[in-house]
Amino acid sequence: MIVLFVLGIVLLAYAAIKGVTRHEVRWPALVVGLILTVLMGLGLQRAQERHFLMAKVPVEKTQKIAPALTINGIKLITTQKASDGELRYTYTLGKKSYQTVTQNAKTIVKTADKQATLKTEVMTYQATSGWRRFMLLGQETFEKGAATYTLSVPKDWYFVTTSQAKTLQNMVKDSKAGIAKEVAAEVKQQFADKAKADKNFIKNKDAQNKLQAQIVTDVTNKANQALDQAMLEKIQSWHN
Repeated sequence: MIVLFVLGIVLLAYAAIKGVTRHEVRWPALVVGLILTVLMGLGLQRAQERHFLMAKVPVEKTQKIAPALTINGIKLITTQKASDGELRYTYTLGKKSYQTVTQNAKTIVKTADKQATLKTEVMTYQATSGWRRFMLLGQETFEKGAATYTLSVPKDWYFVTTSQAKTLQNMVKDSKAGIAKEVAAEVKQQFADKAKADKNFIKNKDAQNKLQAQIVTDVTNKANQALDQAMLEKIQSWHN
């Protein structure tokens, strides 16, 4: 369009020069130049505003993703509010963490059967033919539009904010500290009980090691079950 716009100006200039020097009106040059100048001028304005002469070409990509965090076996996608008030979702791809963007983009959350995926669809505007590329000569022939993220995750994944994720991590730390104290107390109590019941227990290192290992397993399993329940209840309270 720039070429034709310039051509229109040249024709108008040519008609004007001939009119001044020879006192005659070059109607074909005047009319064609005027049409080209007006139409191409409007076309250039529309090209900047409405992707004029460009075709919509969606570009799609679907990737398998992993949770942003896994805390005590609970899989989490973390969220963070962006400056525009929209949520950004953090996930893991390979060994790196990534976030969705909110500028000129939206995120749709869906439930998946098994595999978690992120489908990214970017609407592009392209000059898809030689004629369109010629008309847009000197201008952009490829532009990115809005993006849409479709985040599909299994039912047993949960969405929490980054601060809520830290709360869950602190719950795990507290639970581990409690396990150590509980194990120490149980070992002391059960060793004393065994020693009273069996005088040979104090000398039997194998029996002591076996009992201690069993105590650790029992206390840990009980604590983890309680922790899982407490974490799920905490997550549910955040979503109520």
